Amino acid sequence: MEVLPTTNFQPDLIVAGFRLGEPVIALTSIFVSLVCFYAWVRLGRPTKQDDTLKLSRIFFLLMAVSSFIGAVAGHIFLYCLPFIVKAPGWLLGMVAVSALEQASIVRARPYIGVGWGRVLSWLNIVTLTVALWFLITTLWFPVVEIHSAFGFLLIIAPLETLLFFKIKHPGSRYFLQGILLLVGGVVIHILKISLGVWFCYFDLAHLLMGAAFWSFMLGSEAKQADVAKIN
Repeated sequence: MEVLPTTNFQPDLIVAGFRLGEPVIALTSIFVSLVCFYAWVRLGRPTKQDDTLKLSRIFFLLMAVSSFIGAVAGHIFLYCLPFIVKAPGWLLGMVAVSALEQASIVRARPYIGVGWGRVLSWLNIVTLTVALWFLITTLWFPVVEIHSAFGFLLIIAPLETLLFFKIKHPGSRYFLQGILLLVGGVVIHILKISLGVWFCYFDLAHLLMGAAFWSFMLGSEAKQADVAKIN
């Protein structure tokens, strides 16, 4: 094994003549993908699925694919693939977040009313459309982060907070806990908190992201259990 210094966030590794770009960052990104894929499979076990569970499973499946593309195109083969190859992963991630937003909107509809539910659904569609258009025309990654921040902090968090205080549902607590973990990952990324070159702020943020998505899975399970009791 040979370590190849680069100007990237981590040195590349050459193993048996095979070059791996930013290996630990790629590995932690694959970890996120595996968490999401596991959640997609696990949430598919119930025989009766409501719309919110279907939307949650869309989130996990698309996020699993998005994270895997990010690991491969954005890190492992960063040195040889064109920049535009990253875009499909970004696009899928944005659609995934919008699906999770819609799941929260549907859950909250009995408490916010059909009118407000319709307004938030259209807002979700419009913001996603505008963000996708902007990303496709500019390939400016921060638009992905802005769209995610809007979805998690201004749509999902307020709705799940409302549901938590209205019905004290543990599922909403899991979702809010997951959002706090995501915020923690963002703070680590902004402050560039690292444990060394082989475990940098990207890796720490990815681990918190995986924990957040696990929490979302538990929240989705709890809400599905509640639906099953009602039915």
